[in-house]
Amino acid sequence: MRFRYRAYTGGPDPLAEPDPPPEEAVRAATELLALVNGARSGDALPEEALEALAGAEDALSRYADGDRAAVDGVDAGLLRGLLGGAARGPLQRLDAADHELTPRELRRLGEAALAEIESARRAAPGGHRGGEGAGGEPTGAAVPRDGLDRALDPVATLREAIVRRAAQGGLPGDGRGPGGADALRPEDFRYAETEPAGAAAVCLLVDLSHSMVARGLHEAAVRTALALHTLVRTRYPEDRVLLVGFGDRARAMTPADLVGHDWRRTPGTNLQHALHLARRYLRRHRGLRPVVLVVTDGEPTAHLGEDGDARFSWPPAPRTVELTAAELDSVLGEGAEATFFLLSEESGLRAFRELLERRRGVRVLHADAGALGPLVVDRYLRRR
Repeated sequence: MRFRYRAYTGGPDPLAEPDPPPEEAVRAATELLALVNGARSGDALPEEALEALAGAEDALSRYADGDRAAVDGVDAGLLRGLLGGAARGPLQRLDAADHELTPRELRRLGEAALAEIESARRAAPGGHRGGEGAGGEPTGAAVPRDGLDRALDPVATLREAIVRRAAQGGLPGDGRGPGGADALRPEDFRYAETEPAGAAAVCLLVDLSHSMVARGLHEAAVRTALALHTLVRTRYPEDRVLLVGFGDRARAMTPADLVGHDWRRTPGTNLQHALHLARRYLRRHRGLRPVVLVVTDGEPTAHLGEDGDARFSWPPAPRTVELTAAELDSVLGEGAEATFFLLSEESGLRAFRELLERRRGVRVLHADAGALGPLVVDRYLRRR
């Protein structure tokens, strides 16, 4: 996963200058280097094999000296074939130790993902620059431009312009008064003040099922999660954010967990368990505004039984849908507003979408891979 994320398609590669390799990975590379040297100096090998070993030796040497990108092109399968079973252990240790991104690399990925999403939001019709929102309910007061996304107050703006022109000798009804007063200046504009929204407890629930891979949606989901986590951490530190991944079961995840997740091995869509974890999190943060965002491409196909084991069924069993709906109602009972981002329009999802839309406090949005990030970030900024 970490090597695939070096080929970031959202602009310049944020991992173009990777951190030095971990110590355990260097030790594994050194062991492999010794095996390669032994193979090259042993029995006669075909010229093609010798060239492959020479290339591996060069890459492993550079890696051991701190060049983390050196082993990107090393063919692990070819090495196993040339070195035999002795190479299996060091190769596995090297992959495991160098698999995860460092905290600094995760930050760079999150910053790159957020920058890409904010650029898309600015470019979208009706979009705006992103960043900070204006807050909650209107106070009735008008304020000058302060950089937040506030609604224009035309009455207050006109009043401000009239007062300024009167002070400068302008006359009502003409474009410019005898004193040269402009009819309207940028400093005249006034905007509706709103109450601070207050800190929020944000739960982002991400579908980890294999269908997300089959539809090419998993990378968009990961980037969206990284961008949202970065946005909260860097601009709204008073907020709290929980990432939950759900397949046959759900679990709280860090950004590193999500980046390193093996999407190929996740059956089921246990939204019931994910909503249960979100509800527990919201209860622990009852003083904060509850926000739940759900990213999924399918209807719920799994739930937890009374024994704690996952129950999977396709097509979805009525019991699964019933328990999922009950858990959603419990989340809404905590005062949360839930937004579902549906990444598919298949016919089987229609009944579930209708079930969601019947509930007060739930909004359903359809999205594709390109629109997902801007929609999620925009919804967070508007509802926090």
